[in-house]
Amino acid sequence: MPFSPAAAVVLAGTLLAPAALPAAEQWIKIKSSHFELYTTAGEKKGREAILYFEQVRDFFSKILVEKKSSAGAPLRLIAFRSEKEYKPFQPNEGAVAFFLPGYDRDYIVMQSIAAEHYPVAVHEFIHMLVKRSGVEVPIWFNEGLAELYSTMRPVGKKVQVGDLIPGRLVVLRESKWLPVDVLTAVGHDSPYYNERDRAGVFYAESWALMHMLNLSPEYRPQFGKFLTLLASGLPATNAFWQAYAKTTARVLQDLQQYLRGSSFNAALFDVKLQKSDEQPDIEDAPPLESAMVLADLFALTGKTAEARQKYDSAARQFPKNWEPEAGLAELALGGKDMDDARRHFARAAELGSTNARLYYNYAMTLRNSSQDEAALIPALKQALVLDPDYQDAHHYLAYCMLQSQDYEGAVEHFTKVRQIKRAEAFQYYHGLAYANYRLDKRDAARKAAEAARKFAANAEEKTTAEEILSVINEEPKVQAVQRSAQTVERAAPPLEPAERAPSARPQEPEEEKPRRLVRRNEPPEDRRPGSLPAAPLRVEGMLRQIDCLGKTARLRVRTGQKEVALAITNPEAVVVKNAPTGTLDLACGPQKSNRLTIEYESRPDPKLGTLGAVRSIEYH
Repeated sequence: MPFSPAAAVVLAGTLLAPAALPAAEQWIKIKSSHFELYTTAGEKKGREAILYFEQVRDFFSKILVEKKSSAGAPLRLIAFRSEKEYKPFQPNEGAVAFFLPGYDRDYIVMQSIAAEHYPVAVHEFIHMLVKRSGVEVPIWFNEGLAELYSTMRPVGKKVQVGDLIPGRLVVLRESKWLPVDVLTAVGHDSPYYNERDRAGVFYAESWALMHMLNLSPEYRPQFGKFLTLLASGLPATNAFWQAYAKTTARVLQDLQQYLRGSSFNAALFDVKLQKSDEQPDIEDAPPLESAMVLADLFALTGKTAEARQKYDSAARQFPKNWEPEAGLAELALGGKDMDDARRHFARAAELGSTNARLYYNYAMTLRNSSQDEAALIPALKQALVLDPDYQDAHHYLAYCMLQSQDYEGAVEHFTKVRQIKRAEAFQYYHGLAYANYRLDKRDAARKAAEAARKFAANAEEKTTAEEILSVINEEPKVQAVQRSAQTVERAAPPLEPAERAPSARPQEPEEEKPRRLVRRNEPPEDRRPGSLPAAPLRVEGMLRQIDCLGKTARLRVRTGQKEVALAITNPEAVVVKNAPTGTLDLACGPQKSNRLTIEYESRPDPKLGTLGAVRSIEYH
């Protein structure tokens, strides 16, 4: 939406800030509505810092709405009292503040609470707010926005935005400018974003362009429309034309004229803080929290040995607290040690974890563990008890229930997923269509299947969507024929047994059976008595997906770098070996990465895209 400044002023100069006061020895914790600040820099400076960040957040809450599921935990600010304390965590030389996405919350880490470090910290904070909003914007927009609003400073009960950044102006005076269509097309792999000697002009020009779009009288009124167009995925060239009726060449001319002007615009915005923001809670940081903050920082900055030492020490010191176990679990998960991660997650759950993200990650470690698989769905349900709006948990639980043939539960959780990434849309709608089909909710199934067809990314997915649509649309016709035949039979005089024609009435349709494969001890007899069965082909890999297509099931198996598709046309004729129980249930939809060896006959089916028909499945 367009910004609505309460007043506009003309600026010259830069942000002025008071000098830093001496720091205290003790770690203290300051808590406001949306932040937790842990610092050794003293109560007074800590209070100023947390008030400043609340003002920044309040301003942006009017522009970028945070998603509840990602914004539940307060942002954690860590501010050291000296460069020496900060150095073990410093990502690179010269970085005085940085952003860390954590396991269950986000961090901003500052070398000290010196006002001259605020712009860097706010720059990172704005990136975090953009990420939390879910609005996808190009890199130039994200960096330009962060640069522009890093200059925010309190002016009484308002905040002022738009101070000059002298270093950026110097770069623009001394460098060749990028054409706007080049600037707006810069990606993460571009040298303008990655190489120091080229990145300067990219950042400077992104800041200047964002300044003009937000604060110039000519461009500011249509900025909201421009943002909406960009967020929809429209290229900047088209967005400029639709929002402003200007080409990118004309935009560049306007920008150069804007910077050559004798005055530079800034704006004052109202902010409204809660009482808890102006009078935050202040206490000495409890020993466990101080230990966990440092352990988390070591873990998130890649100092694994130091992090493990801190977590182990905290676990020994506080054996009945779940947080050190959670830290050890996440550390193991990051190192891909699933057994260790499961053990620590289970212990954290046993100790009464109240963290929804922990239960979700615990479920992720249970996917390929047959002995612990029974705990997977309960772990996801507990995540949703703690956070009923946890989108990822709803999404994954829906697939788990689909596999366990709880179709009512699958539909319930599919429909609670409000935002679907385009890359996941086909599988989502295909799963929703199948669950509704099994519940005989044909209108809902048809609607979801049509959506799956719309989001099909390749010919195979499109074929799958067409096939399930065909099943949904054709079955009612079959049932209508059956009813008609039964009505005719009841009205006709009975025939003697010798006169009864076996083909006079339609055969009952066979029950679909691709969802359960029954374990058999003996191989099926060959269909041609007296002939030798052909030698089967064999494939070994991870079962990724099962597509239920009426009376046929298609198995998608990942082998190395490629995927093999095989058909099950007669489930009763398939031998299942080494299943943990007497039966092996293979529900439709995404699978839990089971490793299988499959023997099959070479019978390619171009329509299904399959190489052959399955004869046996061996479970590993």
